Formats: sequence, C-alpha cells, structure tokens
Amino acid sequence: MMLKVLSPLHIGKGDELTPLDIYPAENTVHILNVEKLITELTDLGVSFGEIMHLLKNPPENAYIWKGYIDELRLSVSDYTLYTLRLHGEPGRRSMRIKEFIKLNGKPYIPGSSLKGAIRTAVFYKVLKECGDATTAMNAVSGVDSRTGRELGYSDSLIDYYINTVSRERRINEKRADDRLEAMVFGMERDGRFGVRYEPKRDPMRGLIIRDSGPIGKKHLAVYRVDVVGNPQPIPIWVEAVEPDAKTEIEIAIDKDILRMNENHFNGLLWECLKDRGEPWESFEGFIWEAVEEFYRAVIKAEKRDFPKFGRYSGTVKTFYSSLDGYSGHLLRLGWGSGWLAMTIGILLRESRRWESVRKKLNLGRNPHGRGFSRDFPKTRRLADGMPMGWVVAQ
Repeated sequence: MMLKVLSPLHIGKGDELTPLDIYPAENTVHILNVEKLITELTDLGVSFGEIMHLLKNPPENAYIWKGYIDELRLSVSDYTLYTLRLHGEPGRRSMRIKEFIKLNGKPYIPGSSLKGAIRTAVFYKVLKECGDATTAMNAVSGVDSRTGRELGYSDSLIDYYINTVSRERRINEKRADDRLEAMVFGMERDGRFGVRYEPKRDPMRGLIIRDSGPIGKKHLAVYRVDVVGNPQPIPIWVEAVEPDAKTEIEIAIDKDILRMNENHFNGLLWECLKDRGEPWESFEGFIWEAVEEFYRAVIKAEKRDFPKFGRYSGTVKTFYSSLDGYSGHLLRLGWGSGWLAMTIGILLRESRRWESVRKKLNLGRNPHGRGFSRDFPKTRRLADGMPMGWVVAQ
C-alpha cells in the first residue's frame, strides 16, 4: 500500500537536538557537524579550553556555535550535515528539537507504529460490537470462572471496567486497562487479577506490518508545536514529516497463523470474528472496518470540539473538512495524536461515571497545583495550525 502523510507526523526515537547541535537561520535550521566545526575553530585560534568549557557547561539559553560562526564570518553550510525547513518561530535563544526516528540517517515509519494505530481501532470496534456482558462473560468464564461471574453483574465490558477501577483502592494508572486488553485480545488465568494478557493467544499476531521504506530528508522539517488549551504557552519543536510525503508499506495477513491457532485464541476479538464465519477469512475485512469506524469517530469528536482550538479553530476546521475527499484508510499515529486517537476514550466518555474514574486515574490533573481540569482532554497539540499525525493508506 502507499501511505500518504496528511498532517505533520512525528514519530520519536527518544533523542533530542539541542542548541549545541543546531544553527537557526531564517526559516531554516542547520544541523551541524560539531566535530568538524571544533577542529576548524581551534585552527582559527579559538581556545580549545574555552570550547570544552562551553560544551561541559552549556548555557541553557544560547546557540553557542552561532556566536562563533557569525563573529568569525564563517559559512554555516561548510559545517552543515543537513538542513531542515522551519515551520513556525524558532526559540529566540534556544530550543530543543525532538528527533524523528531514522535508519541509516533516513526517516521511516515503523511498522509497530502503524500496527498500534490499527490495534486501537480494533480494540474500539470489539468493545462496541461484541462487548456486551453475555458475550464477555462466556469468553472469560472459560479462563477464570470468578471473573466471568463478576462480568455477569455488569451491563457491558466497559461497565465492568468502570466498576472495577471505581472499587480499587490503589491502582497503577499505566496498567489500569491491562485486564480489559486481555479480555479483548487474548488471555490466560492470573491468580491475583483473574486474567492477564497473553500475546500467544492474540489474533493480531496474524497482522504483519513491515517498516516503511526510507523517506527522503527533503520531506523532513522542524515544526513549532503549540499546546492549545494550556494557560501558558509551552512551545515544543519536533522533526516531522511534512504533508504530501509518500512511502510504501507492506501489510500482510498470515491466515495460517489464524487457522492453526483457532482453538488457542480466546478473547472477544476472536469471538467477533467467529460470528462472521471462518475467522481467518473475515479478519482483514474486520480490521479495515474497525479503522474506518474508529477514526471517523475521532474526526467527529474533534469536530465537536472546534471551539477548544481557540485561534486555530478555522484552520483545524478546514483541515478536517479536507479529509472527506480522501479514498483509502484514514489513520492517526505518532506523537501529538492526542488521547482520543490513542485510547478507547470515546467509549469511556459515554459512561456517566467516567469523570470520577478519570480523576482516580489522574487524567487531567493540574500539573502546577491541586485539582483537575473540568474538561478532559484539555490540551491539544497543533503543528503549523494542523492536528498532528493523520495519514491515509491507499
């Protein structure tokens, strides 16, 4: 398939470019060959001790190489590894840039990122279509009868999840949905928690997505990301693939894995597939239906929240209106995608008890004081006025 980027896409690798790595120019950021620059500065008479002192004790608010290059009237291009277009204002005296993941110096889209986006959509569809209490109870009882009985007192698997979180005195926010994931994708008995996720019982093993091919650096740029909804501006800079960039991706369905493990898979996803006939035949269609339903629901939720984008409401509205013209599978992935696109939050918000549960999970807590925001998610990240991470697979 061909994957086309529709809005700035950032998939990080955990590294950052700092003021020690860059030279900001008008609408451009130069990524420097620092080793070469140091060598030539010392040849020009700059004290090596002075340079080492600055490297060991870098000022937080200064582009130190810019000072040397400008003062000595050097050509920055002589020390540039590559340049990136800059969308938005640079930091006046410093900025840190989150790097895009690369292989051999070239950006690419990891298959795991794309599969994660699809998995979230499948999670959503299974809970919506097959998450009734009876279906869930029948699936779970074969693994743990006690948990199965508990499900019988709930209206749905979502209702069971809300009830469970509400009752627990202590909860690990990062693992709060582990049991829910187990029941949907594949599970084994756990003496403490009833059931736990077991990857070997997960039909998503049958979905294989390779890393994309390399994306030319000409499609990579630096974006200033604005956090809308925060009381104080918090500018963030990222390397991101620009809209209209394209790359090939390979997606395969391994029917043999699905067929050979038909008696081993046991989650609600497998129950959903069995309702359609032979699961290995309906698997691919189910996946793309899930992608269509989930990301259309995300778009609908975003459209309802247009006023929350403040001065960017017009550009955001224009962007989402443009998505109606694309054929193929719309997905959202990468950093800045937002809570709604990376969770089953659309379903959770339908529960009247969600507000109390999300506070128990510390979602929306004020980082600078006590209390919680009234509206969650409160903030959104926009790059050049656009929601981040939208792509279409065709």
